[in-house]
Amino acid sequence: MHIVVCVKHVVDSTEIHVDKKTNELVLRGLSTKINDYDKNAVEEAVKLKKELGATVSLVTIGPRDAQKTLKEALAMGADDAYLLQISPRQQLDTAQASLILSKMIEKLEPVDLVLCGEVSEDGYNSQTGARIAERLHLPHVSYVTKLSAQDGGYVAESTLEDTAETLKGATPALLTISSAINVPRLPTAIQIMKVRTSRIKNVKLADLGLDDSVLETPKVKMLGYEIPEQERKNIMIDGTASEAAASLVKYLQEEKVM
Repeated sequence: MHIVVCVKHVVDSTEIHVDKKTNELVLRGLSTKINDYDKNAVEEAVKLKKELGATVSLVTIGPRDAQKTLKEALAMGADDAYLLQISPRQQLDTAQASLILSKMIEKLEPVDLVLCGEVSEDGYNSQTGARIAERLHLPHVSYVTKLSAQDGGYVAESTLEDTAETLKGATPALLTISSAINVPRLPTAIQIMKVRTSRIKNVKLADLGLDDSVLETPKVKMLGYEIPEQERKNIMIDGTASEAAASLVKYLQEEKVM
């Protein structure tokens, strides 16, 4: 079995803030890392690798610094990695990213499973995986919270709000992996440092039959960001301790938080 995992190199979302004057996200000068949600996809791929003797390949688009992300994923147990380098200033929308990633995956065929994180920390679009599946004409299951191999295919549980579906399918297929599926292993700094850069292959647009025009004019442009204001209710509860406790429980039940 050959499993391809799409990973994304992102800025640390805990350091992102909005410029109050321009209403834009401040992204420059922030530390970068592997997208947390993609770690769950890598972890699931490595589990299947140990169970089935599969090969796990990684694909990503990003600046040269994205090698750091790929090294961490390789240290988790993946076998090889492919990077298409773009400028750190280059911003791709999900249509552009899915086109390039689908072409990278095609170059690695035969591929049995393509795994993606359910969402990326920087965009939260939840579109890239579905777009890749459409471009590759693959069946697609989203928000997978359980996954196992069975009868040459897979069995997956997909959880959407308060509904869980169990689906059985044949490969090849693309699955987007929920963060609830597992707890990713954490390779040590030494394990990451030991990963040789030679295990990361650089890919060019020309290798994929594409040219620089695919990087131009994204179809979706972010116009601005706003942080919604939240007001507290500041409810005062009087009475004895037991009366106040009963009133508090009542309020929390009415707010459907317990």
